[in-house]
Amino acid sequence: MTPDEAPAPQTWKERLFSPRALATTAAGLALGLAAAAVGWRVWLVPIQKTAELRAATVADVMTLYDLEQAYKRAHGTYASGLDAILPFSSDPAALKARMARHLDLTTLAVIGGADKFRIEANVLDAARTLVRVSAPSPAGPPARPANALPLAVPAAADADTGAPLAPGNGR
Repeated sequence: MTPDEAPAPQTWKERLFSPRALATTAAGLALGLAAAAVGWRVWLVPIQKTAELRAATVADVMTLYDLEQAYKRAHGTYASGLDAILPFSSDPAALKARMARHLDLTTLAVIGGADKFRIEANVLDAARTLVRVSAPSPAGPPARPANALPLAVPAAADADTGAPLAPGNGR
């Protein structure tokens, strides 16, 4: 090839599918997959484990809620202590062992009285999340304040018919 002869320009297909372009694309994909795997391992797996711990703790606190209700039916008052309500479980030792795997038994509090109780426990996660249930809840929906504005009832003309709004009717 003489200095005056230039190589023929490559078409876009030749440039796109050249070995250099394909190697660069493959390296980028490999790097992206590696970053995604690290992100999954470092960020998402701990979040999933924390969510599982919290869900298991909530389930066990709700089991204790049911046991507290059973204690109330049997004794007329709510119990103040885990040991008082555990006998109402079908397998107290298994329940306590299961709870020890995901909640801190040293922070578990069962506080009862004649007409109400509270159960609190910290999850064995990094944030030591507090799970709390209090009962009984008030019967019926929450009361409306006396000074609350009345709810507006739409007139039949305001009902949504699905038709487009007419221009200039103020909407």
